[in-house]
Amino acid sequence: MSLMFTASGIRGIYGETLTPNVAYRVVVSFIAATEAKRILVGRDTRPSGLALEHAVSSAIVDLGRTAYIAGVQPTPVLLWASRVMGFNGCIAITASHNPPEWNALKLAGREGLLRDVEVVKRFFEGEVRIEAKRSGATLSFNPLPHYLDEAVKHLDVDLIRRQNIKVVVDPGGGAGFEATAMLLRRVGCEVVTINSAPGVFARPIEPTRGSLKDLAEAVKAYGADVGFAHDCDADRLVCVTEEGEVLPEDYGLAVASMHVLSKRRGPLVVNVASSMVFKRISQQLGVKLYWSPVGEAKVVELIERVKAPIGGEGSSGGIVPAFFNKARDGVFGAALIVEAIASRGERLSEIVKEIPRYHQVRGYLTCEPPKYGYVMDKLKRNLSGEAVDLTDGVKVWFKEGWGLVRPSQTEPKIRVLCEAEDRDSAHDLLNRLMRMVKEAIDEAQAGASR
Repeated sequence: MSLMFTASGIRGIYGETLTPNVAYRVVVSFIAATEAKRILVGRDTRPSGLALEHAVSSAIVDLGRTAYIAGVQPTPVLLWASRVMGFNGCIAITASHNPPEWNALKLAGREGLLRDVEVVKRFFEGEVRIEAKRSGATLSFNPLPHYLDEAVKHLDVDLIRRQNIKVVVDPGGGAGFEATAMLLRRVGCEVVTINSAPGVFARPIEPTRGSLKDLAEAVKAYGADVGFAHDCDADRLVCVTEEGEVLPEDYGLAVASMHVLSKRRGPLVVNVASSMVFKRISQQLGVKLYWSPVGEAKVVELIERVKAPIGGEGSSGGIVPAFFNKARDGVFGAALIVEAIASRGERLSEIVKEIPRYHQVRGYLTCEPPKYGYVMDKLKRNLSGEAVDLTDGVKVWFKEGWGLVRPSQTEPKIRVLCEAEDRDSAHDLLNRLMRMVKEAIDEAQAGASR
């Protein structure tokens, strides 16, 4: 497997495709492409994070720039600081939801994640060299207190405090181990944490219904009003109701969107992998809905263009509270949902009962990135008679629901996501599309072996 260059990170398995030497070269290429001089560096809690941090800071210093070392921080905190605190570059060392053996460098300019990573890739493949006239410097900098001070200004703290809301937070051993609990306590919540030892991954890093049984039990055991779970860099958020139901990833964004758009009028932006529930929400609120390609950078780009107050990636539990932070922000997203509960004066289970329930199922097939093009072209030909949307990958609308097939930007896989009004129909759609994708992959492999 080769190193993966995407806006979601220069990503690979540590010690195989991603090493300190590779990280050093990526940073040199990033500086060549952006000419960044003041660069904020942070990481999640993976075992390889510290070694990569040393490689990243060495490259910055060797090129005469200044590295501001933030240590372990949630990616949304880093991206917020990069945008508002005068940095002109940011490197978050995190593979987000990937397993612990993976890592990545997420590259950002002042305005957010780099959208044209291909520029960095061209420098990287050309092994660019930059001559520094002087050595740079490293400085320690903690953006979290500044982030928290600004976050509370965008929340109705008095309203939340009056409701005496109890919360259980499960950061999964990741970088959100203190930030989310600190923010929720600042706004008056009683907070219990589980799986909060940094770097101890007691559950799978990706927060899914199957991996959050401990959180669901803890919410009921503590009599909490809501539970929140993150991935390793806390840009994702999955919610658990007071009844212990782990909500589908889309429903945190759905609750936050309903709440924000009831106070801040404007359009809603979600990616094409998000649920049909957002069509219903936009119709009920009388706001325009925009579908973006998958990927945080793409969502934020469209949010900025249409001036939406909120958007995100429901398919991955990504909330982008654009009025505060133009990044997927699981930390602030948790506070927004607490504010929604307080504002409505209802339990979370009651709020989500008002939202239509659809059934989503997922699958994937292993496929090396060089074969992506053949597979997707074959799929387009096979589905040419259907209602197809090519905003990102191949999304096809059927009478009973929809299915999306797209190459993963974070792993060598082709992912298939289907949604319908009932579970059987969703599984039927998934099985149909998975068979088509497998046939195309088999053809691509057979062609490569000739």
